Amino acid sequence: MTALPRLLVALGCALGLLWAAAAPGIASDLPYAGGCELTRDGGVYYRGTCAIRRAPIPADPACTGELISLQIPGRGGADLLRGTGPGCASDFLGSPVTFIAEDVQGWLVVTTEAGKIFRFDPGPDPALPVLDAVLAGIDRCAPAPQARAFTESLRARFPQAASAPEGPLASDGLPLPWPPGGWLAPEQLSAQKRGAELQIELQLDGSYLGLPLARLRTSFGPDGALRMQELVFAVPRARLGAARDLAEQPPKPAPGGPDLAPGEPGRLICRFAR
Repeated sequence: MTALPRLLVALGCALGLLWAAAAPGIASDLPYAGGCELTRDGGVYYRGTCAIRRAPIPADPACTGELISLQIPGRGGADLLRGTGPGCASDFLGSPVTFIAEDVQGWLVVTTEAGKIFRFDPGPDPALPVLDAVLAGIDRCAPAPQARAFTESLRARFPQAASAPEGPLASDGLPLPWPPGGWLAPEQLSAQKRGAELQIELQLDGSYLGLPLARLRTSFGPDGALRMQELVFAVPRARLGAARDLAEQPPKPAPGGPDLAPGEPGRLICRFAR
């Protein structure tokens, strides 16, 4: 048995137990559910939602990459091996991959020698820390208590903001605890005074709502009240809109409601009543 079949058998057995609860539909406890579309013989075989699980290939000098396992409701599972090395060229449904790339929506497009074309939302990189608990509710403009407390801890790093002139602000230099564990690096946090508002930007490395997140921007009024929060994702706007089920051209949001902002990358903005 070559390196590739051994690898697929081992990973398939390890993931098989995790998939057992998924059939025939999508189980709520799976790590990610995203859009997918499979075309074969010139027709659409399936278009809808797939359960997606990503796992790195175990350390092997002959093979590096990851295995993306997908569960298609009512149709079973499919594995995509994204590998490099003499023993593990990329493979999908037992057929060598001829093309794999990301489209404008951030979906992966895969074609095989057998003539199959598969598009799907790959979900978050498994190496990224999950920030859903820390930032819970921010995407709905209703931050949960932990998210509110974390936001206030950012504002507290700039006690001079009320009397400072316009322009960049230095933090108080105190360590900033990171709720998932550890501390934030000083260079991740920046702020400026614009008019009477304090504007803070925090660079992030993690996933939220199953999507990679780049930064959190927050504005406070002179009374310390939250004025605006913006989640900046490291994905195209179209992919964020699909994940949040928002229209490509949304109507003007109600005060405090999430706004899928125009332009790239994808951003969700909450503006709070003054």
